[in-house]
Amino acid sequence: MAQNDLDTLFSPDAVMDPRNLGAMQPTRLSASRSFIAKMIREQWTIAREEFAVDRRGAGRARYVVSTPEGTITFIAFLSEPSDKNRTGRIIGTSWDMVGALIDGVPTPEEVRRTAEELPRLYEGRATSNTLVWFRSNQSLRIFRDVRESLARGEQPETKELRKVGYVMRNTGLDGNGTFGSLPFAAIPAGHPLKTSYHAQMLSAYLMRELSVDLVEELARLDAPATAVRLDPSIRRLIGVGNGSALGLAMFFYNRPVLVNAYISAYRDVVEHVLTDPGCSGAAQYSLLEEHLNRTIRYRAFLPTAYRFFTSNMEMTADLRRIRAKVRAASRGEVVPRAGETVLGAIHRESAPQVSKEALHSFNALLMELAPEYCEAAAERHLDFDERLDLDPTTPIERVGEIIRERYRWALEMPLNGPEFRDRVWYQSRAAEEPRSGPREEVPVAHELVQNYPVQIRALLAAVEDGEAGTAIGELVARRPDLEYIARLVVALADRPYAMAHADPHDTDFVPVWVIRFVNSFIHGLDRTEDHLGRDVRGIIFEAAPYRDEISGADASTWWWSYEAPAPRRAPRRAAQAPTAVGPRPGAGGAAPVQAKALLTPTDSPISAPCAHATETIEMRYRELRLMAGRAYQALNVPEGSWHGAREFVVTAVVADPEATRAFGDLLVAAIDPDTALAAPWLAPELDEERGILRIDNRGQSLLLTGHVIVNAIGASADGAGATDFEIVGVVEDHAMAGVRLELRRSGIDLDWKLEDGAAGDGAEREGSRITGSFRIAEDPEALRAEYRETLAEFFAAGRTVDAGSFWNIYYRGNAGLDADTPISRQHTGGTVLDVLKPGEPITKQFSSEELNLLTDPDDLDNHDLAAFIDTY
Repeated sequence: MAQNDLDTLFSPDAVMDPRNLGAMQPTRLSASRSFIAKMIREQWTIAREEFAVDRRGAGRARYVVSTPEGTITFIAFLSEPSDKNRTGRIIGTSWDMVGALIDGVPTPEEVRRTAEELPRLYEGRATSNTLVWFRSNQSLRIFRDVRESLARGEQPETKELRKVGYVMRNTGLDGNGTFGSLPFAAIPAGHPLKTSYHAQMLSAYLMRELSVDLVEELARLDAPATAVRLDPSIRRLIGVGNGSALGLAMFFYNRPVLVNAYISAYRDVVEHVLTDPGCSGAAQYSLLEEHLNRTIRYRAFLPTAYRFFTSNMEMTADLRRIRAKVRAASRGEVVPRAGETVLGAIHRESAPQVSKEALHSFNALLMELAPEYCEAAAERHLDFDERLDLDPTTPIERVGEIIRERYRWALEMPLNGPEFRDRVWYQSRAAEEPRSGPREEVPVAHELVQNYPVQIRALLAAVEDGEAGTAIGELVARRPDLEYIARLVVALADRPYAMAHADPHDTDFVPVWVIRFVNSFIHGLDRTEDHLGRDVRGIIFEAAPYRDEISGADASTWWWSYEAPAPRRAPRRAAQAPTAVGPRPGAGGAAPVQAKALLTPTDSPISAPCAHATETIEMRYRELRLMAGRAYQALNVPEGSWHGAREFVVTAVVADPEATRAFGDLLVAAIDPDTALAAPWLAPELDEERGILRIDNRGQSLLLTGHVIVNAIGASADGAGATDFEIVGVVEDHAMAGVRLELRRSGIDLDWKLEDGAAGDGAEREGSRITGSFRIAEDPEALRAEYRETLAEFFAAGRTVDAGSFWNIYYRGNAGLDADTPISRQHTGGTVLDVLKPGEPITKQFSSEELNLLTDPDDLDNHDLAAFIDTY
């Protein structure tokens, strides 16, 4: 394929169209597939060391993973299924299994602490060597059917099993610093789970192992004389269920560097295969045809019904069309253009003839022709720093040039009228559940997704109205609401695949496109079924090798593979039944039965509801950033500015851990525990007089305004000499060290002193005055390196802080979540009928006809559909 054709194919306008993003398929780069490939390549072994359950399904399990780089332990605590708060949504609090993936071999004390802290979840603390906390639920009907069949000595019916695809579904994989778990940055090079998301993938993989072991053991307990194990061909149909909704849309919009990195790696590999003559040859055509044969067969037998996505039958027809061209190439009948390879010609001809899903499936298969190049591309692209730098000295003229050159799509995109652009993205105080709905139905909700087209236009207008020579730091110091979009525009200028070319606040925006992109393309889920345009359900590890098959597995062929399962067999003799794998810990009981789910969402508390066990806490970057973001929303920091405030408080805590206590005290004093309200936030007033930068902080804590002051000082810095500054009406609150460190990020040196800073509470210190001077350093790169090293150390090690201060930030920060209401509960994913009560109005984002078509992901009757139809 010629380079100009590739440039068109991979142009940001084409790639970042939401429809195209939603069509992108799992590839060798996706987390689940790269994880399985690594496990097979390194010949990991997995041993089940403990498995003890009673007939109710209660007990515990332990698996040990041995790798060339070390040992990892999976500990699971199982419970009898309950019908209360049993849901795939984040508001659920009833789980059939919770557990932890622990680095190394945990001590008995670490196991005890894990068992004690896991049920607390959001209020719990993981041990320092915990990689992931996870939880899951059985698919009750399918699980029961499989259990009963095995107990009778028969294999289960495969039609429904294949349709659902799992007997246990994941309801949470939390790591990378969440709940005090080991941050990704702290995992050393050479660790078996150093690759991004591999710790979560190992957890999900072992959920699958556990689910099969559990259903077989419960069948044995039910009928020791007749029970049999699952036939390998039927076992292979079982994956792990996974449902994702609006949280992944927020993930997409708030992780632009990650999005760009994965797409850039994808383009790199596909371009290589299409342009390298060494990839176009008889052996490659034969291998590609084998992959196409396997994929076509898989799609042809796939029962998944799609609403917004291309159907399997259409994809099958498209892939057959591509296969015909590959066969023609094997016969020497494909004639490429000058400078084009045969595969490039096939791709060029196919692109306009087939669906986007089929073309991306073809791309995934092409990548299998260059596995070593793919691994090298992953190393080049998927090791990235997600911090977004905005040098406050950048001239506003340069910012205008970047917008006009790199973000023309945002300027040219036609926007709907205001009445059709009323979507807001927010989180409920009910278990932090992500939601999205009409602004009029949640008028005070805190916006969590950037309004890119509108804000980029507003930034350009402010730049064009500004005085020539003005630095961007000064502009955003005077317009704090534009700080984050300015940071995004500048930091992402050389990352063309970071932003979807869409308006996420348009009523007609379809969230499943970006949700499926994250689930399929990045995480590697298959069979990603969509519901109501905002909920995507899929399967992880369908047909993947089990632990007893790793040694002989092929990383290139287990996926997109369909094998006809063995027929049901007559009961075996008792001697062939599975043997016990552990002591029976309790008395028997009836098998779980289907029940109507009872959902009772609970508001996250704003004040600490109970005392916590430890005096200190190892605070991690990710959780401080999350808590601070919510806190600044509650403190009324403007939308578009609380992001900068959040990053500043992280720097302040790194520079002086006492800022943690000061921030906690500030939140307790400022946010009313009953109303969750705080006083209005005031922007600092700036003035430059006789060469001195004067800032009136208007009696506020520097923790509230530090990000603005950093921009104001940075914009005034130059290399000609030192500039004096004065901040009046300020409560320093241990934040000035953070201002100094944050300025080092831009190569600016600062000296300061606090005057009138008598010890006491904020009211006594409102007249405090900070003076000093700043300048661009003679060696700015040395200061930048100091900043990076200091922050990197925090990312890896965290900070030991007073537990009381930590929980003050955590609980008061919940005020930044939005109050739960009957109408807001309908702004969730595809489970809206779970919360709709008779007589309640339906949110205007759905029609009653749409809701009539809604089915539960687990085929449980969680709602009275007949009554709903009669009512609406």
